[in-house]
Amino acid sequence: MSLKYWVFCFFLGSKLLLAQEFKLLSGKVVHEELSVQGIHIVNKDRGSAEITDVDGYFEISVRLGETLVFSGVQYQTKEITIDDDLFNAQDLVVYLDAFVNTLDEVVVKSHELSGDLNSDLSNANINRPLNFYDVGIPGFKGEPKEKIVSGKSLILSTLLLPLSGGVNIDAVYKHLSGYYTSLKKKRAMEADFKIVYEIIRFYGVYFFVENYALTPEEVYVFVTGCFENTTLKQDFTMQRHQDVIAAFDTYSKRFNEN
Repeated sequence: MSLKYWVFCFFLGSKLLLAQEFKLLSGKVVHEELSVQGIHIVNKDRGSAEITDVDGYFEISVRLGETLVFSGVQYQTKEITIDDDLFNAQDLVVYLDAFVNTLDEVVVKSHELSGDLNSDLSNANINRPLNFYDVGIPGFKGEPKEKIVSGKSLILSTLLLPLSGGVNIDAVYKHLSGYYTSLKKKRAMEADFKIVYEIIRFYGVYFFVENYALTPEEVYVFVTGCFENTTLKQDFTMQRHQDVIAAFDTYSKRFNEN
């Protein structure tokens, strides 16, 4: 066997081992009294980060030997190193200790509220309009997306014109002008951007810097280019990390040449 063959086998084996070392670790932060929502979990070794949901659950990518840092406003910071037992565990349960801040002196003042909501609000010097979350009412905080009216719906509304009371002229114009086509492309691009973001978040910025000689500013450009020119999207979605690493390796040669 030639030296080149053994070097190739060693390099390939290292990459396969690297791909197998990654794991999406599921876990839950627990405390008997305080809220466990919004706890930050940071992978110190690769820079990837997540936050817990309302019930304290989270998922974050890890490798053996990496350290996770848990922090929250009401909690003491806690570090956990991923050993064999934690890496192979089905779920990770993390107990946090409350952060206690002792005040020297507390002065309690009268709230001076009358009990009349309208009167108290008018005297509260609130500059912005009162919103649903000010009074604890749940509501949608995102930006509503424009509804795309399908061509089939337009044809149906035309056939049922006497019953429906008229045709949606605005929707007809948007179909004929190509507006809806552009809107669909924009939304597809937004979906792809989310996947690219998830890829960077999963592997961590440090991973790309260390393995592909990139600057932090080049990571997004590198992953986007790999996303558009390889099977990275399908491989990552199917959690085929071995193929993802191979896609990174292949594209890095082209990226470095440019």
